[in-house]
Amino acid sequence: MNAIPHHVDLSVKSEVTAFFDAPTNTISYVVKDPASNACAVIDSVMDIDYAAGRITYDSADAIITHIRAHGLKLEWLIETHVHADHLSAAPYIQGVECR
Repeated sequence: MNAIPHHVDLSVKSEVTAFFDAPTNTISYVVKDPASNACAVIDSVMDIDYAAGRITYDSADAIITHIRAHGLKLEWLIETHVHADHLSAAPYIQGVECR
């Protein structure tokens, strides 16, 4: 087995905030780098009302509000897999100034 090439400090913990989207039963996350104000958004949700044919961004706006309120700098938008359960809000969040 190969050794890890550097020391790993397992006491360092990222700050993770979860955002639950009830209509899609999906959780999005904001993960803050413990060493800076940089953060990542993981699996963001775009709100869609299929019956009305309407798209809104309430879930994404809640994430953006959290980023701004905590003085974070959005560095990464991460999609962990192809989403059949919801549409991604990553392009919307990318287009909004989060600072």
